[in-house]
Amino acid sequence: MPRTPEQNEKIRNEKKQAILDVAMKLFAEKGYAATSTNEIVKEANISKGLLYNYFESKEDILKTIILSFGSEVFDMIDPSRNNILNKKEMSLFFDKYFELLMARPEEVKLYMQLSVQPEAGKILAEISPEIMKQEYHVLSYFSEDKNSNILLVDFTVIINGLMLVYAFSPERFSDETMLNYKNFLKNMFIGRGH
Repeated sequence: MPRTPEQNEKIRNEKKQAILDVAMKLFAEKGYAATSTNEIVKEANISKGLLYNYFESKEDILKTIILSFGSEVFDMIDPSRNNILNKKEMSLFFDKYFELLMARPEEVKLYMQLSVQPEAGKILAEISPEIMKQEYHVLSYFSEDKNSNILLVDFTVIINGLMLVYAFSPERFSDETMLNYKNFLKNMFIGRGH
């Protein structure tokens, strides 16, 4: 019996995700520049033609990974999409952020590695407008505080620093430590906004 269009779409999505998962693992282990499409094909156990059926290039794979992960993080900042960040949303951001950090350290590690790789800079620059938009939301959240610009820098440095340290040394943090740190950051930042 032939497959239904839904079954074909499911198989297509699974293959595409398998390619992304392998590429993400290799990019994280070896670096973007040092990973070839041949290595991705071999590790994913697929043909080169199949890879190019889903992605135009290695850069397209990287772009898909970054945009997918970045969009997920950005959606945490303004889940209601009303361009206003309130205390409830800030609290929810910390919950989701720590959940993401603890559940998917390899993706976080890749994102942090890519943020300092010149080859990936062009792709990261493409999502720069979205990053600026999210920074504006956080700045407006702190706008009633006379030190709003300093709070934005503190918030950004702490979030990125935690991503960096946790991604490369998750064994240093027990689940309890992470939950305590999440609550500490909530107390630090949520009371400072509107």
